[in-house]
Amino acid sequence: MRTRSFAISLAVLGSVLACPLSEARADPTDGAWAVAIEQAGGRCRWEGSVRLAQQGKRIEGSGEARPVAGKRCPILRGAIEGTVNGRQVRFGFATGGLGTARFDGTLGADARTMTGRWRAGRAAGTWWADRAP
Repeated sequence: MRTRSFAISLAVLGSVLACPLSEARADPTDGAWAVAIEQAGGRCRWEGSVRLAQQGKRIEGSGEARPVAGKRCPILRGAIEGTVNGRQVRFGFATGGLGTARFDGTLGADARTMTGRWRAGRAAGTWWADRAP
């Protein structure tokens, strides 16, 4: 996982079969991902994992991220539903206390990373995901 200011390195539960970078994935978001989520202004930071299943342009799954920095930051845990259109990824993550967070991002050309922005009510920030080894 790359290092960034305030970015979080994550441990992922589960594993995914290795796929050479040169081999195209039929469903590029399928599998386990390590996720780092940061609230704007550094108020809260979370680390966790998600497991996604992609069928065509639809993605579904579940995830959990625990706070690693900040005060009164809730555990984020819930179902994920969304879409993939080319490299554009959009999904909702039912986070519990924050309601449903909306994640918009871009799938890396090698289908091993995703980055983007999120919003849940008045809370917003950035997120990163790396494919689990």
